[in-house]
Formats: sequence, C-alpha cells, structure tokens
Amino acid sequence: MAPREPQFGAILFRASQLVGDQGVEAFDVLGIALDARWLSIVLALNARGPMTSTQLAEHIGHSRQVIESRVKPGVARGIFTSRPDPDDARRTIYGIGDAAKSTVARAVAVMGEFEAVYQALWDEIGIDLEAGLLAMEAALARRSLIQRLSDQRAGALAAGTEESA
Repeated sequence: MAPREPQFGAILFRASQLVGDQGVEAFDVLGIALDARWLSIVLALNARGPMTSTQLAEHIGHSRQVIESRVKPGVARGIFTSRPDPDDARRTIYGIGDAAKSTVARAVAVMGEFEAVYQALWDEIGIDLEAGLLAMEAALARRSLIQRLSDQRAGALAAGTEESA
C-alpha cells in the first residue's frame, strides 16, 4: 500500500489548526478577549472549581508543564488566580480571576453554542469526529502505532513463510 498523500498526521494537524484559528476568529468577532490556549483550562476551572496544575493536566489530558506554561501568563493578566495549596505548600491552586469572570461566562456560553455547531458539522460530514478521535485515542493507548506496525510486519512475515512452504 502506498503512503497517503498528504500523511494522516498532517491532515489531522491542519484540521486542528482550522478549529483553533476559526475559534480565535469567532471569539474576536464576538468581542471575547480570551487567549484560545487558555480555553480548556477556563472550561475546566469553570466546571470543577479551583485545581492544581496536576489536576488540570489529568482532566484536560496535557502535561503539567504545558498547563503551567499556559496558566502562568493568564495569572499575570488576571484571567487566573494562584494561591498555595493549604495542604501542601509545594503545590499551587489555580482559579478564575474575579476580573475575568464575566469574560469566562461569555466564553462558556459560546462554547455551549459551539456544541450545536459541532453536532451539525458531524451530521454534515456523516461522522461524529469527536467520538471517533476519542475511540482512536483509547485504541492507541491500548496498542501503540509501533506495536501495530510490528504486529503487521510479523503477520506479513508469517504469511510469506506459509506461502513459500
């Protein structure tokens, strides 16, 4: 089988970029001054309340380092608050800043509207892409691409051995 042109990862990256860029555009048009890199953190803190970077990382699915690289500039701008964890001073608990609460409320409302937009998009293309990507993520967590490639190669080798016998 010939390699795909362009490769699957490139297509996935472009689609992800389009969603991100068009989300930023939508927030700009709607006058919501919120960095798109903060959106998952904002939604998590809004839904679950204050959390540590480790808790945010587990909830969102990014590394703690990525979360901290995104939340710290937001703290500086007042989008997020930070305070030491009273149970462990080595940890920091992040929340939504008072000055940002109205912006966050608008962003959360718009994201609720986007749920219907995404559902219409899934209907248009005939695939629930979110469900498909979640299933793909779970399948790759069970068996990595290299494991799948190794299995495929072993199967092809076994088939070749059977044919020559």
